[in-house]
Amino acid sequence: MNPSILHFSRTGNAMKMLLFLGFAVLAFGLTYLLLEERQAVAPLTQTLPGGLVLPMPAPRPDPFAPVKIPLLLAAGGISLFYVWRHGVRLMTRQVAVTIAAGQLHFHPSYNMPSPIVPITNVTEAIFDRADRLPEGEWETAASAVSWSANRSARSGAILRHGLYLRYRSGASTGEVRLIDNDFDGGAEQLRRFAAQIEMWRRSRAPGHR
Repeated sequence: MNPSILHFSRTGNAMKMLLFLGFAVLAFGLTYLLLEERQAVAPLTQTLPGGLVLPMPAPRPDPFAPVKIPLLLAAGGISLFYVWRHGVRLMTRQVAVTIAAGQLHFHPSYNMPSPIVPITNVTEAIFDRADRLPEGEWETAASAVSWSANRSARSGAILRHGLYLRYRSGASTGEVRLIDNDFDGGAEQLRRFAAQIEMWRRSRAPGHR
């Protein structure tokens, strides 16, 4: 397998598509329950044994009530975006990233400002266990849904490896996080790809002969 090319994995992207679909269902399901709870009419009185009727105590205000539904809707929307992204990768199974002539060429599904990044613009390249890398896409969406979903995502990251790239893009910086189960060959292929990037970076470093 060519160490300069990463191909999308159908199995890995199918699993992620189902994972984010589950997050979306959870987020929209919780939103529906909250809306039902808001619309429910609370009884004004309560009847005690003996026929004594007393007013119901005022419900304790929830300080987070105004933001719960917007956050859940945002989390559901983000999750659906990743369902679409991994679905595209699953169906096309095209080249994800390739190194050619000292440049990184990314698949359009990465939604980068420019799909071509010169390796000389890469300022940081870290290959490590996925939970040790800067926070990535699934943690962002999962944490917005619930603590338990975020915990599950982090637990899964312990079993994965990733490549984190930070790069210059005009006057700003960008970053991208590649996870092994997105690609054919898994962690070993991603490790070889990271080694190719590092080799190119060293060869273009000032003072290199």
